[in-house]
Amino acid sequence: MATDWHLANSLIQALTQRQRDQVDGLMAQLQATERALSSDRAAGDAMAQGHVDYLLDLAHSSAGAFLTAITGEQIIGFCVVIITKEDECDLHLQDSFKQAGEVTDLIVHPNHRKRGIGRALISAASAHCQARGVRQLKLKTLAQNFQARHAFEALGFRPHEIIHTIDL
Repeated sequence: MATDWHLANSLIQALTQRQRDQVDGLMAQLQATERALSSDRAAGDAMAQGHVDYLLDLAHSSAGAFLTAITGEQIIGFCVVIITKEDECDLHLQDSFKQAGEVTDLIVHPNHRKRGIGRALISAASAHCQARGVRQLKLKTLAQNFQARHAFEALGFRPHEIIHTIDL
């Protein structure tokens, strides 16, 4: 099946202002989805631009990538992957797993879902990590986000660690 979109790494190819506005809009949508599921999330419009700045810096400083799916001049999705490292003195993991890729954010515009874009973004994030010797790719999603959990499990992800919280 031919696609009318392609992937790009925005750390290598800078976003135009129009594309940056589109990324900020997608971030606001992602945040609104999460905020509907969890009251600890900030309002999307209020945090989107600053959070995207943070993610671009984080991806750059961690040998990660800010991957975008583009059709024409429109950003229709993005995926942020960072490389994390455990402290060398922390002995609970085998050495080969002390470095991991972590997808911090992933969204595909609702009008472009079910076309393989999310799968392609995750595949590109995986390839980015593998090229850097990373053996494991992780991501987190809210426990209540059943749609995302199902999609990630369909991509081969499995629950690994469960984080419990309590409001104080």
